[in-house]
Amino acid sequence: MDAASKRNYRVALKQAEADLAAHAQRGEALRATVEGLKSLLAADSPATRVQRRGPVKRRRRRKSAGAGHPEVPANTFKGMGPTAAYRKFLTMYGSGWSVPQIRDALIQGGVRSSSPTSLLTGLHSVRRRDRLKEEAERSAAGGD
Repeated sequence: MDAASKRNYRVALKQAEADLAAHAQRGEALRATVEGLKSLLAADSPATRVQRRGPVKRRRRRKSAGAGHPEVPANTFKGMGPTAAYRKFLTMYGSGWSVPQIRDALIQGGVRSSSPTSLLTGLHSVRRRDRLKEEAERSAAGGD
C-alpha cells in the first residue's frame, strides 16, 4: 500500500469514527426523548385524566349560521362578483335573510370566492354600503 492510499484510509477511518460518535450521541438523545414522551403519556392516560378532571364533556356541533337559506338553483350566480350576486339575490328572494344565509345561498348558486369567510366579509361590506347609500338618499330627499 502506498503512502497516498494510507493517508486516504486514515482520513476515512477518522470520518467513520466521528460519524459513529455522533450517531451514539443522537441515539442517546433519542432514547431520552422516547422516555420523556412515555412518561408524559403515562401521566395523561385516560384513567388519570378522569380522576384529575372528571368525565370528559362532549361538545355539541353548532349549526351553521347560514342554515335555512332558500334553495338556489346551481349556476344562478355563476361568474358574478359578490356585489352583483348579492343584489340579484335580494331582487329574487327579498331582504329578510341574514348575511350568512345569503353567503351560503350564493355559494350554492355558483359564486366563487377564496373562502366562505372572505365572501361573508365582502357581503357585509356591500350591505353596509347599500345601507349608507339609502340613508344618504333619504337625508337628501328630506333635506330639500
